[in-house]
Amino acid sequence: MSVPKAIRDLADMFDRLPGVGPRAALRYAYWLATQPKNNIHQFAEALSQLAAKIVPCQVCGMWTDSSPCSICSDPRRDSGLLCVVASSQDVRVMEDAGIYQGKYHVLGGLLDPIEGRTPEQLQIGKLLEKIKNPESQIYEIILALDPDVQGDTTAMYLMRQMNGLPVTISRLARGIPTGAQIEYADEATITDAFINRRKT
Repeated sequence: MSVPKAIRDLADMFDRLPGVGPRAALRYAYWLATQPKNNIHQFAEALSQLAAKIVPCQVCGMWTDSSPCSICSDPRRDSGLLCVVASSQDVRVMEDAGIYQGKYHVLGGLLDPIEGRTPEQLQIGKLLEKIKNPESQIYEIILALDPDVQGDTTAMYLMRQMNGLPVTISRLARGIPTGAQIEYADEATITDAFINRRKT
């Protein structure tokens, strides 16, 4: 059966989204085609606004509608405490927890030699410049990166690059999450739980 070009083109766009395969992409395109025209126009307008108004913060790199973003421009935040994350979504998760009151630096991804993602493609140079700038007065770097191969690779690279700089470097503790059962935890998780154990 021939698929109309407009639906095929839209499905091709959906297929570029992470976690969306060709079948799901085509299903989304057909579903949108069944919606009232007004809804489709609203969907298109939201995408247009995303392209027109969302920019990276010139200070931290987080996607925002104003630069500098509300976090970087907040004088109540501790500017000497810098949390390094991979993406803007990570900032949202940290902010939702409501426990962190410092500032952020968004790398724009994680190092992945297999995929060809190198330090030059991330905001690592800008991070190092920020730390070395005496006016920044940064005293601690918190590496809040995923506990996987790419996250560990990136963390190790950053620690090597920051070696000798007058800052404290820390990482988020890892271990068995709340609600998990020990019998289902893998060796790496158990190891991290022991290393990061705390006295009660």
